[in-house]
Amino acid sequence: MQWFKENIFSFPINSHHRIFDFMGGVILSIVLLALLSSCHRPQDKHLQLSLTAYEESIVEDIHKILYENPLSSRQEAIQILDTLSEAKVLMKISLLKALGSSYVLEANYSEGLKYYNDALLRAKDVENYFEIANINNNIGVVYREIGDIKSAYLHFVEALDFYDLAQNYGKKIGALNNIGLVYLHLNNCEKAMGYFNEALEYKGEALDSILIVSVLNNAALCKLSQEKAKEALEHLDEALQLSQKINNTYGLCISYQIKGKVYSELNDPDKALEAYALSSEIARSTSFEFQLAISEMGIAEVLLNSGRIEESLVVTQNVMKMADEQDNLSLKNGAHFLFSQIYERRGDFEKSLFHHKEYINAQQEIVNQTTIHQVYDIELNYLNNLNKMQELEIEKKELVISKKNYLLGFSFLIFVLLLVGLYLIYVNLRHKQEVKFQKTIIELNKKKAHAALVAEIQERKRIGQELHDSLGHLLSLAGIHASVLHKRNHDFEENKRKELLETLMKTIDDAFIEVRTISHNLAPSLLSERGLQGALKSISDRVNQSPNLRMTYKTFGLNGKLDKLIENTLFRTIQEIVNNTIKHSKASDLYVQIVKGNNEITLMAEDNGSGFDVNEISDRGNGLSNMKSRIENLKGNLFIDSNPQRGTIISILIPLE
Repeated sequence: MQWFKENIFSFPINSHHRIFDFMGGVILSIVLLALLSSCHRPQDKHLQLSLTAYEESIVEDIHKILYENPLSSRQEAIQILDTLSEAKVLMKISLLKALGSSYVLEANYSEGLKYYNDALLRAKDVENYFEIANINNNIGVVYREIGDIKSAYLHFVEALDFYDLAQNYGKKIGALNNIGLVYLHLNNCEKAMGYFNEALEYKGEALDSILIVSVLNNAALCKLSQEKAKEALEHLDEALQLSQKINNTYGLCISYQIKGKVYSELNDPDKALEAYALSSEIARSTSFEFQLAISEMGIAEVLLNSGRIEESLVVTQNVMKMADEQDNLSLKNGAHFLFSQIYERRGDFEKSLFHHKEYINAQQEIVNQTTIHQVYDIELNYLNNLNKMQELEIEKKELVISKKNYLLGFSFLIFVLLLVGLYLIYVNLRHKQEVKFQKTIIELNKKKAHAALVAEIQERKRIGQELHDSLGHLLSLAGIHASVLHKRNHDFEENKRKELLETLMKTIDDAFIEVRTISHNLAPSLLSERGLQGALKSISDRVNQSPNLRMTYKTFGLNGKLDKLIENTLFRTIQEIVNNTIKHSKASDLYVQIVKGNNEITLMAEDNGSGFDVNEISDRGNGLSNMKSRIENLKGNLFIDSNPQRGTIISILIPLE
C-alpha cells in the first residue's frame, strides 16, 4: 500500500549546542564510514527479501495454469521476467522455476535444467533455504526422468535437508514422494511405499494439494507393482476425487493413465480403454502433448493385448507421429517397442526386427543423453566455482582500493569539517532570525485561513437561509394563489385554463425543489440540526436512490457535537468523495467510516471502482486539491491508496485540538 503525505522538518529553535552536535554527528559518520569501508563487501543492499502481495498473486496465477497449459504459463513468465530489475531476485527465482517446470512438463529436460540451475544459483546467493529446497526437488525430478538415478537421489536428499532448515515440513511431501519414486524405479516397492506413507503423514500440513495427488498416484503404481490392484484403485479414486475438487487437470490425466494400467493388469480391457480414453481427452483439451502420447500408447497396448492388432497399429502410428513432432526419444522408444510387437503378431518379422533394433538404438540414445546431462552438470558446477573464485578475487581488490580511498577521504573530510564549522557559525546566526520571521508568517497564515473558512461558512449559511425563507415562501404563496385561480376563474376556456394553471403549478414546484436543493448545498440544515451523523445519512439516502451505486457507512464515537470547522470540513470532504466516486470510479459499492477518538477523528472511504494512478493525482481536477487544502488547514493528513483496476481507499486524520 502506498501512502502519500507531507512531512515538515524543522531545527530546534533554542539550542546553544547546535553546531557542536552537528559536527559530532559528522565525525561519528566518518568513524562509521571507516568501519564499513574496512569490512566492505560488494553486495547490493536493495535486493528483494520477500515477495509483495501483488507479486505473490502473479506467481500464483502462473502456477495455476502451469499444469493446464505449460506454453501459456511460459509465455506469461517470460513477459514478466523481461520487465524485472536485478534487485527483484525472489520474483526472478519464482519465474525461472515456472519456466523450468513448463519445459519439464513437455519433456524438454535440457531447457528445464537450464532455468532450474539459474534459479538455484540466485537462491543460494540470497541464502533462501525454502527456494533452494524447492529447486533441488525439481532438478531431482529431471534427473530421475532422464535416468540419472544417483544425481536425482542426491538432489532429493538435499531438498529434504533444506526444507528442515526452512522449517517447512508440509513441502517435504514432494521430496519424500520423489525419493519413493527413485526406489520404485529400482523395483524396491517396500522402501518406496515407506516414503509414500511418510509423505501422506504430512497431509494435514500440506498447502499444495497437487503434491498429495502425486503421492497417491505413485502409491497406486507401487501397489500395482506389488500386485495389490484393489489398494491401487483405492489410492487412485482418492487422487481423482481430490484433483476434481481443486481442478487439477494434470493430476486427473495421470490418475486415469495409471487406472488404465491397473485395469489392463486385471485383464479388463473395456475399463482400461475407458480410463485411457478419459486421460487422452483431458490431455488433448489442455494441450498436454506428451501425456496425450502416453495415454494413446496405453490404448494401443490394450488393443494389442485384446487381439485388435490393426486398431493398435493405427493408434501406434499416431503416437509415432506425435513423438516426431515433439522430438521426444522416450516416446519414440515406446512406439518402436509397440511396432515390434504388432508386426510380430502380424507375422511380418522383418519389420518387427527393424523396430526392435530402433527400440534398442533409442534406449542407447537415452543413455547417451543421460551421460551428456551429467557432463553438463559437472561443467556447470565447475563454472559456478570458477565464478565464485573470480568474485572473491574482485572483493580482495576492492578491499585494497577501499582502504586507500578511506585514507584519502578521511584527510579530505577533516579539511571540509573546518570549513563547515566556520560556515555553520554564520548560518546559525541567520537561522535564528529566519525562524522568528517564519513563525510570525505561519501564525498570520493560520489566522488568515481560519478567518477565511469561518467567513465562507457564515456566508453560505446566510445565503442558504435567505433563499429558503424568502424565495421558498414566496413561491409557496404563488402556488396557493394559482390553485385558487384554477378553481374560481371562469374567464378562460376550460381546457386552456387547466393547461396554463397546470404548467404554472409544475413550474412553481420545480422552482421550490431547486431552491431547497441550493439551500441544502450552501448550508445543509441536517449538519446544524442533527450533526455530521445525520448529514451522512442524508447523503447516503440520496446516493442509494440510484441503482448504480450503493453507499454504506458506519460511525463510532459521534455522540456529542463536533467543532463547527471540523464538522463542515468532513461534510464537504464526504460530498467530494461521493461526487468523484460517481463521476470517475465506475464503482458499484462505496463504504464510509468515521471514528472519533479522544485526540483525533478519522474518516476512511473505500470503493471497488476502476482506481487510478496516484502519481497522476494532479490530473483529476481541483476537487482533491480543495479537499486536501481544507484538511491541511486543520493540521490534518490525507492518504490515498489506489491502483488501476484495484479500487481506491482514502484515509483522513484530523486532530481534535
